Amino acid sequence: MFLSVAYAIKTAKSYDVLADMPLGEFLDLIKSLGYHGIEPNIANPFEFDVELFRDEVRSRGLRVSAISTGLSYVTYGYSLSSCNDKARRKAIEFFVKYVELCEELNCSGVVVGLARGRGVSGESKVLLKASIREVVNYTKESKVPLLIEPLNRYETRIVCSCAEALRFVNDLAAEVGRDRIGILFDTFHAVLEERDPYEAYLEVREWVRHIHVADSNRRAPGEGMIDWLKFLSIVRSCGYQGFVSVEALPSPTTRHTLEKAARTILGVLRVFS
Repeated sequence: MFLSVAYAIKTAKSYDVLADMPLGEFLDLIKSLGYHGIEPNIANPFEFDVELFRDEVRSRGLRVSAISTGLSYVTYGYSLSSCNDKARRKAIEFFVKYVELCEELNCSGVVVGLARGRGVSGESKVLLKASIREVVNYTKESKVPLLIEPLNRYETRIVCSCAEALRFVNDLAAEVGRDRIGILFDTFHAVLEERDPYEAYLEVREWVRHIHVADSNRRAPGEGMIDWLKFLSIVRSCGYQGFVSVEALPSPTTRHTLEKAARTILGVLRVFS
């Protein structure tokens, strides 16, 4: 397994679980702490300088773990389940471009998190599925998967639990193929939504393509109630070998969060080696 961290590509809007400092400074810091990669959250994929970003990352011997998309919703209000057809079409355009960027950066997938929308309509899930089918259809030659992230009920009404995510991806896989859809497992959301977050991981293990880590209070791993040795042991026993990506509140500071998360997660990974 490898450790990465979510990073906000600078916009006028903020997103409080993403690290926010100059890219070069941030990359130097995570490299010094032992991280293996970075997960950019990109508000506008058409304004993203992929070559510059790729060069900055690679020059430090780091990798891009995945592409996150929530800032597109926070910034523009575009969502894949929007009842406003114009906003939904823009979201689809953005996700087609995210897939292209993911290919250029050679990362594990494109996250469908908050950009799925809040789920305010009874048709939201139907619209979300239709949008994902369109994105896949527009990117037929790609093998980049779209990663459905179960989010807690305070952030959305669509796909909040692992059981819902499992049904969702199974339904879509029959239409778009197993290689184009997957699940992102987030420990913080699982604590809020699942009776047993450890068992929940086991339920979706065959579909997990990426993992977000934050503790039960959304602070850095090691500052809440999650048993990280237990969780990562389960993940390892299921054969997962990809990235676990820190997406936690930068409290009290970004540096503190990065340092604490690295000590906790890398400390457990060293036990396995």
